[in-house]
Amino acid sequence: MNQEQFGTMEPKKLFLKLAIPSLISMLFSSLYMMADGIFVGKIIGSKALAAINLVFPIIMILFAVGDMVASGASVKIGIKLGEKNEKEASEIFSVALLFIFILNIIFAIIGLIFTKDIIFILIKDKELADLSYKFAYVFILFLPIIAPFFAIDNYLRICGKANMSMWINIGVSVLNIILDAIFIGYLKLGIEYAALASSLSMSIGTLILIYPFITKKVALRFTKPKIKIKEMLGIIYNGSSEFFSNVSGSVMSIIMNSFLLHYGGAVGVAAYSIVMYIESLIVPMLFGMIDAVQPVFSYNYGAKNNKRIMTFFKITCTVALSISIVTMIIIFAFPDFLVRMFSSESDIAVIYMAKKALLLYAPSYLFTWFIMTVSGVLTGLEKATESIVLMSAESIILPLVSTLVLTQFIGVYGIFVTPTISGAVSVVVAFILWRKCSKFILQRQ
Repeated sequence: MNQEQFGTMEPKKLFLKLAIPSLISMLFSSLYMMADGIFVGKIIGSKALAAINLVFPIIMILFAVGDMVASGASVKIGIKLGEKNEKEASEIFSVALLFIFILNIIFAIIGLIFTKDIIFILIKDKELADLSYKFAYVFILFLPIIAPFFAIDNYLRICGKANMSMWINIGVSVLNIILDAIFIGYLKLGIEYAALASSLSMSIGTLILIYPFITKKVALRFTKPKIKIKEMLGIIYNGSSEFFSNVSGSVMSIIMNSFLLHYGGAVGVAAYSIVMYIESLIVPMLFGMIDAVQPVFSYNYGAKNNKRIMTFFKITCTVALSISIVTMIIIFAFPDFLVRMFSSESDIAVIYMAKKALLLYAPSYLFTWFIMTVSGVLTGLEKATESIVLMSAESIILPLVSTLVLTQFIGVYGIFVTPTISGAVSVVVAFILWRKCSKFILQRQ
């Protein structure tokens, strides 16, 4: 599919062409993340599952700056393609990837030096800290190769190659599950091999994704890195909401883990890990769908097709709401089955707490879809400030206040009900911001 069809193809047909491959890709990606959780939880144990949940926010912080550049560049590239300026779009693409690669080499070096000390300072339980470090070390080692994976995948979809992106993501996910089965299921190796399975499969995925750009089979291609300072600042500005969301989410995860360790110990962290693994099925699918259609918003914003932007927003909201409702129904119908997928029968305390946690967490999906959609569209329309305001409310201010208050009354379960309470209030903020933005779009000439 040519990217020019972002502005011409019938909206519902275009949405399906873009969203379905992305949904399938993210479904497989989510399945391999769940497979990681299943192999680790059932074979290595609930403490290893807790260790992954404790350390993953630190890994995500290392990814955050690269994601900021990738996301910000995507918006600029989409707008340039909408303006029929492929030369400048390719220049932005080349600079962004080079910057991401160099940045993550630096982060890998820093991470290898300081991560162990940081983990052992944050996690007082020595066994948990040791497991966490073993898992993190492998990811940090592979950081320069795996960090560009999501950026290149996004750029491939901007070029209209959604199906190619889908098959590559499926291949990466299947390979990861196979490696998990070999390393952990068959060879009975440790937690670091769960990280190795992910890192190896993503590294291969990065090399495959980059091939169409090297062979010039897509609209974007590698050129001599050249960009104006103003454009680079624009990229950072556009990606700042993504950066803020990633960092704030990771920082909040670290804070939440501290609350979990205080109120629920290793059992509380393990129970929360199970909830997060189940969430890793729904949220990435929503993100993948919104991310897949984001180039359409940017392209049509550049082409000044204002009514088309509004049409795509309505379609995205309808599908996102449907996915969220189905997810919530499944959770309420099969909580025992879902929890036991990630725990051995001997982990009775973890199973008991995780089931309650899952049921308390489930209603948050009624709100998450709208917040994610509005934030994604705001970023695609170069409204980074508004997106940051929304992310501040949804991922930092409201969860922190809610957790501080609720844990005083209901202990560890206050952490599990927080996403529902903070999500309900965040929807109001998202609605106000979207109304303001939509008025500007419709009045724009």
